[in-house]
Amino acid sequence: MRTFKIIALVIGILAVIFLAGYLGIWVMLVGGIVQIIEAAGVSPVDALGVAIGIVRVLGAGFVGLLIFWLGTLVIGGIAIFSNR
Repeated sequence: MRTFKIIALVIGILAVIFLAGYLGIWVMLVGGIVQIIEAAGVSPVDALGVAIGIVRVLGAGFVGLLIFWLGTLVIGGIAIFSNR
């Protein structure tokens, strides 16, 4: 049973790393850059679209780290408080 617990924890940690990378890099960073380019490409420049894109790019690292640390705390809490 202990081996299953270790394997489940490793899979959980890898899932958290993947989720943090996906949200931090792809959704926030790349998505923000694409949003800035698309908002600046229209005839009257969409100032709100550019502003939101800039906020997404600037917040990418914070969101990635937040998801990583919260996920790590949850996985660690499950590992500590599981009785089996």
